[in-house]
Amino acid sequence: MDEPEPASHSIGNPFAQATPTGLSDSAISETKEEREKRLKVLQLEADIAHQEGRRVPRLEFFQDEHWEHVLALPTKSARIKYYAYLWQIDMKKQSEKRKKALRTEDIERRVAETRKEREENTHIIYGLGHTSLLLRIYDSTINHWQNNRLTRAMQFAPKMVLDCSYDTHMNNREASYAAKQLMLCFAENRANDEPFDLHYCNVNMKGKCMQGLQRYIPTMLNPEFPMNVHSQCFTELFPKKQLVYLTPHCREELVNYNADDVYIVGAMVDTMNNEPLSLAKAKRLGLRMARLPLDRYLQWNSGSGKSLTLNQMINIMLDLKKTNDWETALQHVPRRKVVDLSGDEDYSRNAFNKRANKLNVRIDHLLKFEADRRQVKAFATPQKVREHKQGMDFKLDSWATGKKKTTQSN
Repeated sequence: MDEPEPASHSIGNPFAQATPTGLSDSAISETKEEREKRLKVLQLEADIAHQEGRRVPRLEFFQDEHWEHVLALPTKSARIKYYAYLWQIDMKKQSEKRKKALRTEDIERRVAETRKEREENTHIIYGLGHTSLLLRIYDSTINHWQNNRLTRAMQFAPKMVLDCSYDTHMNNREASYAAKQLMLCFAENRANDEPFDLHYCNVNMKGKCMQGLQRYIPTMLNPEFPMNVHSQCFTELFPKKQLVYLTPHCREELVNYNADDVYIVGAMVDTMNNEPLSLAKAKRLGLRMARLPLDRYLQWNSGSGKSLTLNQMINIMLDLKKTNDWETALQHVPRRKVVDLSGDEDYSRNAFNKRANKLNVRIDHLLKFEADRRQVKAFATPQKVREHKQGMDFKLDSWATGKKKTTQSN
């Protein structure tokens, strides 16, 4: 009898699988009728739980992508957690809807009061919303102006690429985080005075990340909207000699910003997977690589990760392009990740002064903590001048004769 061969373990990313690991082969290969039957059972389960007052949203709230995710969940506890997550979103939307209705009623009441006041007052009323010399700027005007600035950036500004090919390496939560960060990248780049010409490459509109991004920006695929979305790879759009892949796993640091280079940032949120995927892709494509000199300019706090979000990377590159100064650009790194050296300096100075006071020694003129040494007390003008005491005059005739002995009175 032959011995069974040991099972081979794959080193691949478990989150890159298309189906959950807990599903059996029969659940994966179920027919369309069985799937619809199981969907009706799950809908009945959610409806009963909602009627019992549990943390489950209404059936009207569920969309097709919600039911697709519920069908893919392997256990009931996973479904209960997902129902609670959707219930929180539903409650937040209902609260915002009620607040919006209250604001609408308040606005209508104030408009009615203003019209009544205008009818009663026949004089000219100056101020905002009345007779004014200032032109009112609407939000739509600001949007058109910022979109026009992005259109100019497409013609003259340096290029920058966001590589969106890591959708299969992220789970649902990481994909939703990546979609929000991509939206913030577009918004903060558009709000900058000198924006990049951003290019979203390797885009798969059927992926979870791009579907989430389209929910944030519904007009992203419109031809008049200033957003470059490509399904092609960036190697097909730009010359290879200009491409520089920014990855934290390489050894070479980015010293100076070059406007002729096209910098690439991997659009991936890796809270669970720490594999050097961007490094492997850059080597496979034969591209130049660089990393931000974070360790050279920053002292990281203990227990804090060195990972940065996508919008923080865009802000750092925007400031680097404008100032070419790393200390200014790296101010976008969250302060919670960096050690506050000013607090340590104050602590060491106070401890040093306390020790010197115990020894009765003036050491403030030896310390160089102050920027201007003229402000140090050791070199400042003394507040009180020593005065000459009376009865301390020098007498030459009595000098060196010894002290006078006083006779004790009997």
